[in-house]
Amino acid sequence: MEITLKYYGKLVELIGKTDEILTIDSITVKELILWLENEYPELAQLTIKVAQNNSIGLLEDPIIATEIDVFPPFSGG
Repeated sequence: MEITLKYYGKLVELIGKTDEILTIDSITVKELILWLENEYPELAQLTIKVAQNNSIGLLEDPIIATEIDVFPPFSGG
């Protein structure tokens, strides 16, 4: 499956791009985060969030959407 990762905020500065296309087999949110931390070691220091279908995913959720939003740490208000 081909997915588009869209990066936001501080992640754009750290990674140096706003998006990228990734070809994957079946993976979970946690596996995607581990891949990101391996590919971009500077992300390992952050608590990134992954959203699909307009909802922040739980670590055990499978990646099922073709467009994934990847967010830096944020706080609500």
